[in-house]
Amino acid sequence: MCYYTVSDHFSTLRNSLGRLHSCGPQGVATRERQKIIMHPSRRINNTMKKRLTHIWLQSVWLALIFAQCLASPIHAADDPAKAKALRQGEAIYTNGVLPSGEPVQATVFGNVTKTGKEVACTACHLRSGMGQLMDMEILVRPVSGAKLYAPLLGQENIPGPTMKRLMFENPRPAYTDETLAATLLTGKDPTGRELDAAMPRYLLDDDSTRMLISYLKTLSATISPGVTEDEIRFATIIGEGLSAADRDAMLLPLTAFLEDEWNARMSVLSDLTYNRLSHKGRPASGKQDRKASLEVWELHGPPETWANQLETYYARRPVFALLAGFVPGGWTPIHEFCEKNRIPCLFPITDLPGLAENDWYTLYFSKGLYLEGEVAARFLAQDAGLPLGAPVIQVSRDTDEGKALAGSFAETWKKFSEAPLTNINVSPGEQTGRDFWKKLFTANPGAAFVVWLSASDLTGIESLADENQPPPAVYLSATLLGEALPTLPDKIRDFTFIGYPTRLPGDGDYTEAIISNWLKIKNIPVTNMTISSKVYFLNTMLSRALAEMGNDFHRDFFLDLLDGASEKATASISYPMLSFGPGLRYAANGCYVVQLTHGEKPELVKKVDWFFYLGQQ
Repeated sequence: MCYYTVSDHFSTLRNSLGRLHSCGPQGVATRERQKIIMHPSRRINNTMKKRLTHIWLQSVWLALIFAQCLASPIHAADDPAKAKALRQGEAIYTNGVLPSGEPVQATVFGNVTKTGKEVACTACHLRSGMGQLMDMEILVRPVSGAKLYAPLLGQENIPGPTMKRLMFENPRPAYTDETLAATLLTGKDPTGRELDAAMPRYLLDDDSTRMLISYLKTLSATISPGVTEDEIRFATIIGEGLSAADRDAMLLPLTAFLEDEWNARMSVLSDLTYNRLSHKGRPASGKQDRKASLEVWELHGPPETWANQLETYYARRPVFALLAGFVPGGWTPIHEFCEKNRIPCLFPITDLPGLAENDWYTLYFSKGLYLEGEVAARFLAQDAGLPLGAPVIQVSRDTDEGKALAGSFAETWKKFSEAPLTNINVSPGEQTGRDFWKKLFTANPGAAFVVWLSASDLTGIESLADENQPPPAVYLSATLLGEALPTLPDKIRDFTFIGYPTRLPGDGDYTEAIISNWLKIKNIPVTNMTISSKVYFLNTMLSRALAEMGNDFHRDFFLDLLDGASEKATASISYPMLSFGPGLRYAANGCYVVQLTHGEKPELVKKVDWFFYLGQQ
């Protein structure tokens, strides 16, 4: 992001108006005006009328630009120097990286030197600069420009949850560039008060300090697109070919919450959860009863055309955030659109999320099939008891699902094992069957098999158990097997492991009863409980974030509030635990590894618990 200053625009306006009055070196407009004055009886011809009208319209247009720049920052795409300075200031704030590329250095707790990400401003003040309540006892104050350059007098000046505001003490006057620079270097606020020892005292030169301060002035400076005086707009995305049952399972609970609950009780929510507090008898100002609206963006055609369709929707009517969404195949084109336009996207329904290490704007339930592939590789490398150096044969089809599973497995396998890995791709028209599996087993004695295929492709796989020495392990995906999982041949169950990325059967009955009751109250038919339950969870998160956001309608603040949610152990029928934190984009980070017992009604036996591999590298 980069911005002009007001003085820059005033200079542009002044120069442009000057050119309009002179109309170039020949002074055309001036001469025509002199003619009118010298010959008052002369009528203005049509050419002169058009010219004066054009001059008047240009003057009005420039005046409107000037008025707009007074109200909000303006992008300065044609000022490379300022754009570069702001990018460098953002790098200091976000990553703790100086313009030289070296890490920022600072001291904390008096004499402890820390560098780089450890002392990046986002570590405490978060991406939006709105601050947080750390460990339920330390109030981290806002550092966005509008907050820094205004007095901090009372609880009403602290954005976010009530508990956070209640921790406020020690008012201060507004910062200036000089006092802010001094605070960054010395750790003292404008009153001379020593800030908390955890606040870094930065070792910055003058240029770096100016860059950081310039960036802070732009941070959460204006209300984000999609918000008007009366409305906050959302959208959801539906892909071509989605069944009517799945469409209803997603849309009906979402619209029921926004229309029947949020819009109906918005005034009450504002009174109870946002700062109707006052300072010295002055009520908090600002409109707090905006209604929420939902648009449906339908995508057609192949995924490579989605970006243009999304841009068209967004240009026509910007939205504050995307909610849920369901498309065939992967979410990557939508993920990239959201990153490009800095649009939050909450909990799309997908097993193929977009992947990018440092991306921010999409919050997923799970890493989906990519997580299953990673867990499979870790399990086979560390805990399956494979013979040392045993080769692994990975079998998949050339589908989006097969590519995700096989790719994530292969990448993770390299990190955890030096044993050889062979990838076998089943072509689109190729049949599997008993002969296929027998031939594959005979050609690879002693190998473990990772099979990323659906149940229809597993016909005849029991032939692996017909030999004197079956393979040491077979690994399958519960997601691909679906409801056919219990029909897995009895003969191979003793050496077959299954990745299971959701709750085990019966584990989410309590939560499902709550959601079923809510759907019944809303007269919403249950067409796909898994989808509806995910939307129900999204609704609870959205309600909290909207209430705590108050009048600070900034997308990064919205995401910061979601990241600050506590762990949810009983909130989802799909996942036993949903966890949140700054920068965590996947709320469900676990996956069981199970085996089937014998018999027609097998049970699932856990071989690896949900969080076993969390955080291991």
